[in-house]
Amino acid sequence: MGPVRRSLCGCSTCVGKTLKITVLFRTSPAVWAAPVALALPLLYYLGPGHPPADNLGYAPEITSYPLRFAYPFAYAVASALAAWVSRGLRQAGMWEMNHARSRYRIAAQALLPVVALAWMMLTLPLVAALSAEGVWPTWDSVSPLVVGMIVCVEHAIIGFTVGRWVPKAIATPLLAVVTWAAVAFTVTVDAPWVRHVSGAFPEQLMFGEAPAWEALWPHVAFTGSIAAALMVGWLPIRRRAVAAATVLALAAAGVTSTYEAVKGYNYTPPLKTYAVTMECGHTGRTAVCMPEQTAGALPQAVEATQGVLADFVAVGVSLRPKTVIDTLPEGRFATPSTASTWRVPLTASTGRDDATFAVAVAATGMNCPSPDPLLRRVVIAWAAHVTGTTRSWERLRATIARALIRGTGGWGEKLITGGDAGPAGGQGTGRLRSAGVGEVEQPLGPPVVLLPERGGPRPGVFRLEVALLLPKLPRSDK
Repeated sequence: MGPVRRSLCGCSTCVGKTLKITVLFRTSPAVWAAPVALALPLLYYLGPGHPPADNLGYAPEITSYPLRFAYPFAYAVASALAAWVSRGLRQAGMWEMNHARSRYRIAAQALLPVVALAWMMLTLPLVAALSAEGVWPTWDSVSPLVVGMIVCVEHAIIGFTVGRWVPKAIATPLLAVVTWAAVAFTVTVDAPWVRHVSGAFPEQLMFGEAPAWEALWPHVAFTGSIAAALMVGWLPIRRRAVAAATVLALAAAGVTSTYEAVKGYNYTPPLKTYAVTMECGHTGRTAVCMPEQTAGALPQAVEATQGVLADFVAVGVSLRPKTVIDTLPEGRFATPSTASTWRVPLTASTGRDDATFAVAVAATGMNCPSPDPLLRRVVIAWAAHVTGTTRSWERLRATIARALIRGTGGWGEKLITGGDAGPAGGQGTGRLRSAGVGEVEQPLGPPVVLLPERGGPRPGVFRLEVALLLPKLPRSDK
């Protein structure tokens, strides 16, 4: 009978634990709050939190959209319901009378359903977004989710502490509103550092972008330092003044150190770029690289690069970059090209059969931060002439001209020609500032273009030649 009794005892223990967990979840306020709490982030996912259609299956971009709107609701629910649970424990006398278990264990067990609900609020819209796109998650796509799950626990601790001292009829709605507003509206605060410690990763990512470690840990550290300090206050310290001083010192140290770490951040958090798998082809010693999502156009990009390099060699200009890389994964901030690395919009240009012109433009990169706009256009026009892409240049110039005219109400004509417009087909006059020359008044009709000196003593020596490349635009008042 001994083994049988032990077996039955063990079985009854397991049943008892199961019943305890079942009762815990059934009696928790998280159960009756779940329908509304889970509906809110899902509704936002169907609206402004829906990822863009042209996401190319990039998981970090897909998850960043619904997650941005889920953060405030999850934190508000965690803190508000934790206050409700805490007050109930105190009214039942469990916090003061139960000495058989640690206070931390009591709190952890009581907060388990609340934290589980908050985690579901963060996770469900992400699962829906990834499932709709048929994309598997990556670490870069779930790292902001992991941060949010940790911060949910921290907000639950803060709410639990508030609930010990404030009636739940006051603490629950107050914490829900204050927490939601504090997190949701940090992006509207002028001080950039606030959004980097709010617990909500503030950016909706673009293709190729991913959160850097420096952008994630401050969210955990700022709220976590407050939560950890409050947990010290749960200890049965008889001298309340000592307990209060300890809590304040720990919270101040954590908050201050986190602020010092992020005070130099701009409005955009630190991001990694080119966080995608690249596929490369080669032409000679030059590697041409595109993201795997658009690498179907890689042969076209390699052919365009090979043609441009050959055309430049034919006119006496030898260029040998080590890498020609697509700019699509660089995100919102452009990275300048170098002599060895050309950054070219290969995905966009191959999609409209302009890859050769795009590579030719990259080949004309100037090694100065602010090249003269007129000379820059002159060099691009020459490169288009050499590579046989003059029509692409003319389309680009016309697009710029239309944008300038629409955006400046007539001043676009002056910006394109460099001065006051003259009669149709004639010349205008204006003031042109050139580096090393100063401001001089001269006719600004057809500009000059740089052409290589054929048969000259050194390849790449340029001479000035007049070219009719920028004809007069029609007057905007016609």
